[in-house]
Amino acid sequence: MRKTGFIAIVGKANAGKSTLINSFVRQKVSIVSPKPQTTREQVLGVWTDDDSQMVFVDTPGFFQSKNALGDYMLKSIDNAVQNVDCILVVIDGHDGIDEQEIAQISRYRKQNVPIVVAVTKTDISQPEKLMPELSKLNGLEGVAEVYCVSAKRNKGVEELKQALKKYLNGTEMYFEEDDVTDKTQRFAVSEIIREKVLLACENEIPHGVGVAINIMRQNGNTWDIDATVIVEKASHKPIVLGKHGAMIKGIATHARESIEKLLEAKVFLTLWVKVKENWRNNPSMLNELGYSNRSK
Repeated sequence: MRKTGFIAIVGKANAGKSTLINSFVRQKVSIVSPKPQTTREQVLGVWTDDDSQMVFVDTPGFFQSKNALGDYMLKSIDNAVQNVDCILVVIDGHDGIDEQEIAQISRYRKQNVPIVVAVTKTDISQPEKLMPELSKLNGLEGVAEVYCVSAKRNKGVEELKQALKKYLNGTEMYFEEDDVTDKTQRFAVSEIIREKVLLACENEIPHGVGVAINIMRQNGNTWDIDATVIVEKASHKPIVLGKHGAMIKGIATHARESIEKLLEAKVFLTLWVKVKENWRNNPSMLNELGYSNRSK
């Protein structure tokens, strides 16, 4: 009989949570970019093997909310740590461990579930700098175990995953054996497009980008997808479009390649860019894009 359960993955923005969850399930279920708040809501990554089913809950990074979308994201973090078997706190070892992270660990002790810490990016951290940081976790009340990993190089990831199995308390299978996430293909497509925008415009625009899927239609072994990239300011539109449309064409090319891998089919992708002033504070726009403050 398999052991089953949920493990919430929490931590600061850019700590490596999404990269780690992708490594756990050996597929890309959560998008990755250098920008804070890339992950906006709970994304489940599911790993099933002969003796367990582990459901990893990816969450947005810790931050101070400044709009309705931010409120939604913070609520998704709070929801993620409810009724789980274990909380995995991810800390960027290269940046060091600060008081905010220590305070968050103390806060999660109230959930009365085991807390495991994964210190990431150890491949780019100098040992003489990393060891004093790790000492901050020694003896910290509520921390069951500490692991050092490099998700990018897949070092220590399997050992951590195997160690987390001992915290699983259930026996009920929540997903089919070949499931890797709870999200729909439509959601995955919109996230892939948003990821490519964030990567292409890394230094030019903030993270206030949304993606609306207008059409997603399968015709035999091909897909027709029509989507709109939504920006908050009129000045952002020409940046995303680029000179003579070069930027949006490049975004579409990279997005199409990734979507074809996801759907395992040929894709015809059309992208538009529209300005929706202050959309992150617009309830109807948030609902349209799939963000809602309703309880989950």
